[in-house]
Amino acid sequence: MYNKTFRLFISSTFSDFKREREILQTSIFPELESFCSNSGYQFQAIDLRWGVHEEAQLDQKTIEICLREVNTCKHYPHPNFLILLGNRYGWVPLPYAIEKTEFEKILSYYSSDEQASKLLNEWYHPDRNHLLGKDSYAYVIKPRTDEFTDYLKWENIETQLRKSLQQAVKNIDSITGKEKYFISATEQEVIEGIYAYRENPVKSNDKPENVDGQYKLDMQYVYGVIREIERNSHKPSLFFDMATSELKSFKANLRKTINKRNLLELHTWQSANSTLDETYLNEFAQWVLLNLKASIEKQMMRIAKGTAIEKAKSEHRKFKQDRLRIFVGREEILSKIQKYTGNDSHAPLVIYGRSGMGKSSLMAKAIEQTGNTSKARIIYRFVGATKRSSSIRGLLISISREIDKSFAAELEGIFNDDLFFERVANILSGINENTVIFIDALDQLIDINYLEWLPGQLPGNLKIIISVLDDDDYKSDSEYLDLLKVKYDHVVNPENFILLEPLNRNDGREILIRSLAGIHRTITDQQIDYVLDRFSKSGYSPLYLTVNFEEIKKWRSSNSRYTDCMKDDVVGSVLSFINNLSRLYHHKKLLVKRTFGYIVCAKNGLSEKEVLDVLSVDKEVMTLIENQYHQNLSGKIPIAPWARLYSQISPFLIEKMSDNVSLISLFHRQFIHAVNTNILADPGEKKELHTKLANYFSAQDLITAEGVYNLRKLSELAHHLYHSDKTEEMLQLFEQGYIRIKYELDRFYECLFEIEQAYILISRLKKSEKKYKTRLFNTIFSFLNEYSISKKKLFDYELIHTYFVYRKRSSFYAEFLKSASDKKVIEKFISDEYLTKYYLLFLSGLVGYMRRRGNLREAGDYVKKTITEYTGQLKETEDKTSIYKQLSTSYYELGYIHFLVGDFKQADAAFIKSIEHAQKSNNVVSEWITRCVKDRFAFISGIKTIDDFEATLDQAHEIFKEHQSVNHVAKRWMMVVKNHKFEVAFYRKDEKMLTRYYNYLRTNEWNKAYNVTMELFKAQLALVKGRYDDAVHSYNQYLNEFTWEQIIKEESAAEYYHELGLAYYYKSDLQKARSAWKKGLKLNNQPGNHIFKERIRNRLQEHFQ
Repeated sequence: MYNKTFRLFISSTFSDFKREREILQTSIFPELESFCSNSGYQFQAIDLRWGVHEEAQLDQKTIEICLREVNTCKHYPHPNFLILLGNRYGWVPLPYAIEKTEFEKILSYYSSDEQASKLLNEWYHPDRNHLLGKDSYAYVIKPRTDEFTDYLKWENIETQLRKSLQQAVKNIDSITGKEKYFISATEQEVIEGIYAYRENPVKSNDKPENVDGQYKLDMQYVYGVIREIERNSHKPSLFFDMATSELKSFKANLRKTINKRNLLELHTWQSANSTLDETYLNEFAQWVLLNLKASIEKQMMRIAKGTAIEKAKSEHRKFKQDRLRIFVGREEILSKIQKYTGNDSHAPLVIYGRSGMGKSSLMAKAIEQTGNTSKARIIYRFVGATKRSSSIRGLLISISREIDKSFAAELEGIFNDDLFFERVANILSGINENTVIFIDALDQLIDINYLEWLPGQLPGNLKIIISVLDDDDYKSDSEYLDLLKVKYDHVVNPENFILLEPLNRNDGREILIRSLAGIHRTITDQQIDYVLDRFSKSGYSPLYLTVNFEEIKKWRSSNSRYTDCMKDDVVGSVLSFINNLSRLYHHKKLLVKRTFGYIVCAKNGLSEKEVLDVLSVDKEVMTLIENQYHQNLSGKIPIAPWARLYSQISPFLIEKMSDNVSLISLFHRQFIHAVNTNILADPGEKKELHTKLANYFSAQDLITAEGVYNLRKLSELAHHLYHSDKTEEMLQLFEQGYIRIKYELDRFYECLFEIEQAYILISRLKKSEKKYKTRLFNTIFSFLNEYSISKKKLFDYELIHTYFVYRKRSSFYAEFLKSASDKKVIEKFISDEYLTKYYLLFLSGLVGYMRRRGNLREAGDYVKKTITEYTGQLKETEDKTSIYKQLSTSYYELGYIHFLVGDFKQADAAFIKSIEHAQKSNNVVSEWITRCVKDRFAFISGIKTIDDFEATLDQAHEIFKEHQSVNHVAKRWMMVVKNHKFEVAFYRKDEKMLTRYYNYLRTNEWNKAYNVTMELFKAQLALVKGRYDDAVHSYNQYLNEFTWEQIIKEESAAEYYHELGLAYYYKSDLQKARSAWKKGLKLNNQPGNHIFKERIRNRLQEHFQ
């Protein structure tokens, strides 16, 4: 067990331990929480005097809830149980269920007592779904309704029922297990919470002899306090009740069960009817704190001793076993998986299917079967099952550690993503031992990756089985299937991709029956048919059954209203589940709504501490949860209501490691969809939750007293400020050195995204828009200046330029460059030493931006100005390398502009100068970027052949590949080269090559990041393949994305009208072909339309004259 949460159940009677509970809540537990928190652990005290409210009592579920929470705590690290026992035996609950034959014996006992018989029959009804014994069912107590919701009226009935039941079982010799009619709630909690106590018969005086290892371990960490009071009266009072013999037996058994060193005996005297001498409380507080802290410390040491491999294997093994608990069918796919593990395939085996189809359960079964049949080493990870398996780095380091722990140590020291993925690929390629790796739910990774870590061809002794999502309802999460197909199109066999089909009706029946049997329940044949009918309508989704099971297991055999309970789809069932958390399980409705709402509103999920903190400052929630039994002295939400709710929803949550913290979020997409479309459907309410989260993170320090950055604030705050329309607060955040901190933490692109969000917020304002924009731009100027002063060099402005120049989300970059290219504006923020250098960088950025948007005349004037300035600086600067680099960029832009205006000779001359300056600055990447563009234009102009152009691309690809791990421009140009290779394939009409590069482009990281439309590529692919209707559709789709004002500024737009005309012509629609070509001729010659307009003229002359 490697859980890092300590969860202690406190068992005691109610009001007689009020002062002890106050001390625990205000002193002991806060100190234990702090002690645990300082070591990365959590401490939770479960005091259900806070956790069971009126509705649960009405439903007769009080003791069931208590015992369930005791059991839950026993699955957490020790210590997990503390019993406080005084001079009250406490409330004896009525049995919730009584076995049929036993209840009939009780009724027979009262055959001549009409009043008692009538009362029993009135409150206990048969439920054939509640199984007791081998072939029997139970009589179950009915809920309190109508007049009996009043406790005083119910108390009278409860007393009569208890008296009748106890009297009958005392006198019926054939009834066994009579204790349940006499045992108090507190003693029932002890029976559930202290394993060894179960071996201690209530009436026995003998110490149990055969206590196994688990019991012995448990007994080291179970603690008890027995308080004896010298009473001043023999009347019942706050501290005494009449059940003296039961209490005496309880204490005797407790003393024999709990280790003496773990039991504190306290003595005091009663000073008044409702007060005690409290001298003993100091000893109580010291003893509890000392023992609990010592136990926690021991467990921390034990957990710390576990190796990373042991912890990972233990956590994933538990997840696997949970998925195997109710597994049925899938024999054919399992057979295919076993066949794959023994064949000669050099590609992974991919299992794909819709959300909720049971992919994880299938993987669990396949792992089990492979372990039983194969001698190979088996490594398996369920993405999201543990904190560290939810990030790609954590996942791959964990797998590599199991291959060889030295690999993990090496990988942990590699922080460059490209080098990291390259090394992982080499590790996998170098595996010598026969190995099978299972990776489930790749789509659950919190960070997008493009599978660079998978070798292009697996070695013969390595098999990898991966499961991924393929669901039209969640397209953005279904991309890994595409990526895998593209990556392995050269080596893959169609059998390597297996669709997980839905289950069938018989599978559903088996799952249902086995699930119910596991909790000693069943349902009627009519109810089964109803469930299976709905299961069929849901598309046979296993998740549908899992979610609805939470309600189905509550159905009584007499329940005729179940036909209104189940929805026909998973999302509807999720909503029912969420509603039932209040209706059936008695969680406060607002607590449920806010918990789901906060988790979904969060950018990356929330830690458990953050959920509790934000609920604690939510006044509506705290007002609702105020308890009638004792005051909330801590000012925080009591753990018990949260712990109960968390336990109930945990099967549908996922823990992910982010910002060095374990965050919880919803595992299934259907839950997220249901929350967004219902709980958060009201924009005002959603904004309110974002506001509360913004306030929560705003109140935290950005840098701790120890000088550590607050990563959670850096991740979440800007997100919530944006969604709560807090423009001023967002600007203040940027003005606090936020950009610098984000850059230092390698989160610069994330910060640029947030800067644009701030700009969008400002643009919505009716007042002070200009003022706010100026402040926003100034924060960027200040960051650049601060960077240069501290680093003694210019910031790599290309990072900012390449991020924004291709984006079309807002006009931020246009306005920023307009401001940045005014020297009088930036001189207020940038020191004299760097002013001119940044000014020229901004001008160069403005040139590139204008050129891409067709403002060629202005762009040409600016680029000539920058060339003149840089050339002048050559004479004044000793270190000319940086100047040569900027001149190379400027001549590149000048050459590009010359080509777009049709001056091909001047373009070639400028490109040559760009290459020369790149060589002088030893900038091989810039050199080959220019060579690619120069030879492309030469090919389009007819000066060079397509083979010449492709040869240049291939040479450039090797250069960029060599530098991509340390040069972001080279990495981007790896994609650009593929783009041009697609162009080469298009001109050659090479279908196979065209398809290969199309698949690359549509799955490429850069294109996805910038939402590059694929319609143009689809159109060109369709044109070459002779699918002219598809080509026409895609060309029109692409062109319709632009207004005519945008098209006339789009580079070489005439090319697309030329190709559209060809598509119409080949499908024999001559009129539309001519129209498309005529429209292309309406375009200006620039930017870059000269050659393509000439081709259009030739087509028109050839076909229509």
